[in-house]
Amino acid sequence: MLDGTWNFVRRHQRKLVIGAGVVGGLYYSGKFLAGRLLEMQGSAVKERAAKDNIRRRFDQNQRDCMFTIMSLLPELSEQVLREVDVERLIAELRAINKQPVVDSQSASENPETREASSTDGVTEHSMSESGASEDTASRPSDAAGPDANRVLDDSSEPAKRTKVDIWEDIKIQSFTRTLIAVYTESLLTMLVHVQLNMIGRSTYLDSVIGKYTGESSDNITLEGRYESRLSITDEQNFLMLSWWFLNRGWRTLMERVSKATEHCIGQLSLKERLSHRELTSLFNNIHIKLREDGLVQLLPKILLPLGDACIDDYLSTNRLTSSQVFTPVFVRLLDQLRDVIESSDFLYVFNCSIDRLTLQLLETLQESFPESVPAPTPSGPLPPTTEGESAPDLDNVVKEFEVYSASSESRVVVVQLLPRIAREGHQILNGVPNQYLENVSASREIQALSAAVYTAENVPI
Repeated sequence: MLDGTWNFVRRHQRKLVIGAGVVGGLYYSGKFLAGRLLEMQGSAVKERAAKDNIRRRFDQNQRDCMFTIMSLLPELSEQVLREVDVERLIAELRAINKQPVVDSQSASENPETREASSTDGVTEHSMSESGASEDTASRPSDAAGPDANRVLDDSSEPAKRTKVDIWEDIKIQSFTRTLIAVYTESLLTMLVHVQLNMIGRSTYLDSVIGKYTGESSDNITLEGRYESRLSITDEQNFLMLSWWFLNRGWRTLMERVSKATEHCIGQLSLKERLSHRELTSLFNNIHIKLREDGLVQLLPKILLPLGDACIDDYLSTNRLTSSQVFTPVFVRLLDQLRDVIESSDFLYVFNCSIDRLTLQLLETLQESFPESVPAPTPSGPLPPTTEGESAPDLDNVVKEFEVYSASSESRVVVVQLLPRIAREGHQILNGVPNQYLENVSASREIQALSAAVYTAENVPI
């Protein structure tokens, strides 16, 4: 039997060797593939964990941005309300209403008092309808209100302003303050999001370096793109840059907005009746004027202390020294922040944020316009004319069309809108909950800008 087996092996030796090789190859290939599969699964798990980690960090960073903005807004709001003080003008108007007056015959000869009388009458009606509070509007005290600008005391004191002058200032400052609130809240939101996402990116890279290298040196290099860890002092100094915008930069913005508002609505009569479409056009004209005046080019100087004089002011006011602040890491972050602010993406997000807040503001002001009355139905088409017959009277048809067109839009007197416009300036900066801030922070453009900064290999986008 052994001889038979041995003869069989000798006859099929080649086949047996090849078969053993195939079986062995399949065995080791299976083990290799199984190992590779386990390795790929582990890599996928790690990659998913890393993505979940960076997503959690990013989401937490966005929540931190919201809380940071909410903590900074009161400081900005206090200065805006103090510098553009509509309430002071209203108090001045109240004081005029309470002053003794001369006889009505002499006062009625003054056209300004007659206009003020008309304005006060409309204003009283607007206060009752819009529900304006005592800090946003004033009521005329009595029928002698139009004569209140002419006092009995004819001393050497300088001539006091008339009611019309004060109402003109209220008109300009109501629009100005609300627009300043729109622009400052947009810029503060963008600045804080960029700053905190730059810090968040650096913190994340530091955690990755610490996990995979175990190094604690301050001079760690990651693929030649990330050069040094961020110290707590550098982080504090970098975040403190928002002080410049909150205390200096916004004033430059205020001057630009004030000039553009004066240019666009300075000639607007207080007694003019506006439709919501015309009010929208007024706001759009102011935005266009600001862009034509080069506001976009001023954004770096508005948001950051640039130039020796500005840097000296920033350092001396905050009791800092150049050696304390301008470390290599801080300078690198400052340069990256400036590159982001000067980028086309930042300007695009800025314009989108302004448009978004303005649209929300106009939707809120829509409540001040009464519902439009249904337009009258035209009497019917023109009857056909036959040869030799005169055409129908077109004057009546034109008048009918004008009534049909005009009745489709509700209109409100300008002074009726001022209390609501001024109050919305408060809501944009001090609203609780602040729907304007929630709206602009949740916009796709802000989120995309934050994600681009957070995940950028080189921070400028």
